[in-house]
Amino acid sequence: MFNLVRNNKRLVQVLLALITLPFAFWGIESYQRTSGAAQDLAEVAGQKITLQEFAQAQRDQQERLRSLLGRNVDPALLDTPEQRAELLDGLIQQRLLAVKSVKSNLIVTDGQLRELIVALPAFQENGHFSKARYDALLRAQGLNDVGFEARLRRDVEMQQLNGAIADSSLVAKTQLGRMRAIQGQQREVSEVVLSFEQFANEVKLAPDAVKAYYDSHLAEFQLPEQVRAEYVALSADALAALETVSEAEMRSWYDSNMRAKFEERAAAKKKAEDLLAQLRAAPEKFAELAKQHSQDPGSKDNGGDLGFFARGAMVKPFEEAAFKLKQGQMSGIVESDFGFHILKLTGIKPAKGGEPEERQASHILIAAPAAAKDFQAMRADIEKELKRQRLGKKFAESAETFTNLAYEQPDSLQPIADKFKLKIQQSGWLTRKADAAAGPMNNQKLLDALFSPDALKSKHNTEVVDGGPDTLLVARVIEHKPAAVRLLDEVKAEITKKLIERESMVLASKSGAAKYAELQQGKSAGLTWPAPKAIGRDGKPAVHPDALKAIFRADTAKLPAYVGVELRDRGYGLYRISRVIDAPPADEAREKGLQEQLARQAAQQDYAAYVASLRATAKIEINKANLEKKNP
Repeated sequence: MFNLVRNNKRLVQVLLALITLPFAFWGIESYQRTSGAAQDLAEVAGQKITLQEFAQAQRDQQERLRSLLGRNVDPALLDTPEQRAELLDGLIQQRLLAVKSVKSNLIVTDGQLRELIVALPAFQENGHFSKARYDALLRAQGLNDVGFEARLRRDVEMQQLNGAIADSSLVAKTQLGRMRAIQGQQREVSEVVLSFEQFANEVKLAPDAVKAYYDSHLAEFQLPEQVRAEYVALSADALAALETVSEAEMRSWYDSNMRAKFEERAAAKKKAEDLLAQLRAAPEKFAELAKQHSQDPGSKDNGGDLGFFARGAMVKPFEEAAFKLKQGQMSGIVESDFGFHILKLTGIKPAKGGEPEERQASHILIAAPAAAKDFQAMRADIEKELKRQRLGKKFAESAETFTNLAYEQPDSLQPIADKFKLKIQQSGWLTRKADAAAGPMNNQKLLDALFSPDALKSKHNTEVVDGGPDTLLVARVIEHKPAAVRLLDEVKAEITKKLIERESMVLASKSGAAKYAELQQGKSAGLTWPAPKAIGRDGKPAVHPDALKAIFRADTAKLPAYVGVELRDRGYGLYRISRVIDAPPADEAREKGLQEQLARQAAQQDYAAYVASLRATAKIEINKANLEKKNP
């Protein structure tokens, strides 16, 4: 069990990213959606993907987007036809890999699954696994441990399959050498830039140029329709603030939830102590007793042998015990979040050549739940948990009341604010596009509702919309500005500047191209070249990206070589390549990094080819009509 976590740190990182994002979303959609059998969206190798599963995957994806871009990002960004098709493609791929992992007997045992869960920081407090935190986190997201662990097991099995594919990808030495030569090459370059600004005084605009541009680009000067709105937001946090939990309720929860943990841990410790007594009487039976009694499936069949490990590879109590023992020495009882260990140190590798000291140990593990904290240490968490339990039902009930008030009293948000003790807030000027809005107004569904005919004309409350996890929003228009075109006098200076810049770029490019032609003919073109600088393919020191591509595409068979290129928003660049500097001899760290980079690329290609082969042999049917349906 220890080996699974220690040897799969990347896997643990992937799972942590997965678990720290909610898997379930409950809010307005949970009570507005009608009940009934889920329809099928696709069938993959005889297994169905339902609309319900697809909707859940969308919500997961929206949560990931919110975690990256902020809580107020518009979920509609992920509900385009292209995004829906891409998401379904990902689900099909997952299903194909899941089927294949089962056929390949890539099974995750209960013990391995428990080890991964215990090791995840999301479920830990002060570096130790917390069953209360585990239960609370799952419950807060509408999950139970059975459903979560089934999904986790599936993801681990697929990750094992992915790892097997990646481990089979090889990088040839010749490929590594060619890539090193290409990436490490530099070119010594001198640069002269003809900026468009230096040609501005030569530009003579026609008298009617500004007016002509304005008339032909009216859409460019269109002021969008705008509204200002007031709104209220009902969230789980707001409801939680209204909840109170008594001391008696918290102590009752602690007693009922912790008693079983205390009893289980005490029984495990007693068993470990009995084994320790046997080992002290007969230390030569360590391997035999490990095979019989250890609950670490990753080492018990090897007599408890964990192999060599350095500091940082094991949980802290285990590590400290292992690095205090002398070779051949056996420990007493060592407690960790996995349970109770008995260690025997079997080998020592001293530090050498920059490599840290390593220890080899065997152990016997008697698994037990992590030690429970005392009541006062858990009091705040218990209070939060009890509030969460109440909110599951209360949010749905409050959401219905919230929606009814918005509909039944459409001319004001005050009744809603009074009922739930909410503050009515006001927005700035809003357009129809969510990406231009901030805060809760960055919500396309809410903006669509605000710009509906009823909301604009009658200034009625909008429909209630999803405002993010456990949040509902309703708003109403308080001021409206129709779309309009800015007057010519307002934009005249802006247009003049734009036209001069455009014509200046034309003149700079014309002059630069002429000088480049002269350079190609062996002439000086009247240029004074500055001192050259060595430029790498990474563009360092800084060089315009348009120029960088041209410099490394240039034929350097004959030097000096010249490059002429238009530089976006700058002018025209002329470059003199005076020397090609070959890549330096391989540095061990750089060589290793490059090899890993190429291996990742090869693994990605192999993985894509593998998935394509699974697709080619599997029967896949997609219900396109259901794919086009949007979630309510």
